[in-house]
Amino acid sequence: MRRLVGSLLVVGLVSATVIGLTRSFFSDTETSSGNTLTAGELDLKIDNTSYYNGVLNAGTTWTETDLPGHLFFNFDDLKPGDRGEDTISLHVQNDGWTCMDILLTKNDDNTCTEPELLDDLNCIEPGTGSGELAQNINFAFWADDGDNVLETGEKIFKTGTAQGLFDGQTWTLADSGFSVWPTPGPIPGNEIRYIGKFWCLGNLTPAPADPLNNNVPTQVSGFTCDGAALNNATQTDIAMADVNFTAVQARHNLSFLCNSTPTPTPLSGVTVTPSPTPTPLACTQADVMLVLDRSGSIDSTELADLKTAGKSFIDDLGLSALGIHAGMSSFATTGSLDHILASNSVTVKSAIDALIASGFTNLKAGLDLANGELAGVNDRADGTSPDKMIVVTDGNPNRPLPSGPAAAAAATAADNARAAGVEVFVVGVGADVNAAYLQTDIADDAAHYFSVSNYSGLQTTLQNLDLCQ
Repeated sequence: MRRLVGSLLVVGLVSATVIGLTRSFFSDTETSSGNTLTAGELDLKIDNTSYYNGVLNAGTTWTETDLPGHLFFNFDDLKPGDRGEDTISLHVQNDGWTCMDILLTKNDDNTCTEPELLDDLNCIEPGTGSGELAQNINFAFWADDGDNVLETGEKIFKTGTAQGLFDGQTWTLADSGFSVWPTPGPIPGNEIRYIGKFWCLGNLTPAPADPLNNNVPTQVSGFTCDGAALNNATQTDIAMADVNFTAVQARHNLSFLCNSTPTPTPLSGVTVTPSPTPTPLACTQADVMLVLDRSGSIDSTELADLKTAGKSFIDDLGLSALGIHAGMSSFATTGSLDHILASNSVTVKSAIDALIASGFTNLKAGLDLANGELAGVNDRADGTSPDKMIVVTDGNPNRPLPSGPAAAAAATAADNARAAGVEVFVVGVGADVNAAYLQTDIADDAAHYFSVSNYSGLQTTLQNLDLCQ
């Protein structure tokens, strides 16, 4: 930021002395010299401490400075199960509101190795935008206390895949309406606030450490990372992203919001085309989570039909900043949060397009991730933005192991969502599903369950859903 120096203001106050011929008056002069007005500064500085597989990584660690020339992640030989943790320190000289955003700029098939071609039949060289790495590397961000470890009581404010999270939308760290840290308000001048970031090439699970244990990041991170479910589809793929932090003065700016939506100013002689009006299938301000089956029972044709139906459904919802928001989780052997609740239909549809079918059926994981997003920081007040969940599946739960209780575990997850105020709809596809189970244990009731004979008919079924019933 550019420092502004105000003009020098000098004020002289001098008393006049009057001398008569026969007498004198007492006098005194007081002068205030060098009065100066100097503009203050709001210069955001950042430092980062980074660990890769539990070892301090010098290449992504730096002391307090500006960001250009520094990278939060820069690793070129990732393997399933690899993990990393960073603690980002934010410094401002005066009280400042803070926001951040991350934009995925590349997710490519770099080269196509022989093992990769066995699991990624669509791999091409170069495969611009067709990589699988961003869909399989998971992130979590939390308000840390500066020790590089997620501990009990510390709040995760963002979690999901790089594909789902890094859509360029602004994240609020501290503004007039919200703060990720326990103390509301701006970052105080000359104080430090910490953001923790954990990533995992595989399934990421929070496992907060006890804060009384003097935790050391080389020994504990507060997360587990399991890459066992990944195949060779991500080999040699490359993903890149841009990370931005913004600080805005808080003084005389008490109502600042990171995601304020200004009222457009009409332009003379310009015809404004309004955004599409949501169809009757959607409440006008609902928060909607798709929960999509991507297990190995879905063949390539069925997967294409699923993606077409899902993207058409998002278009029908007519997402907008002040209207409907949507996100998506999916499930196979494990679950993934593929897109957070947001109003950007383009990135939600990209997340749907990135689905890959393989593995078993862990309906519980998909439900839990969707319910967590509908209870997280992206969820709006339920009184004005009711929570909806639409589950699409063609099979019966057989994960987590043992497979016997998997159906009961999924039913409990659905009950937990209902207890939190979520309305649960289910679409059962094909003849292999247990329709009675999905209707009574997963969907809210029979009116919330829909049956379709195959994926080619899914689009029509989703178009006819009445989310306002």
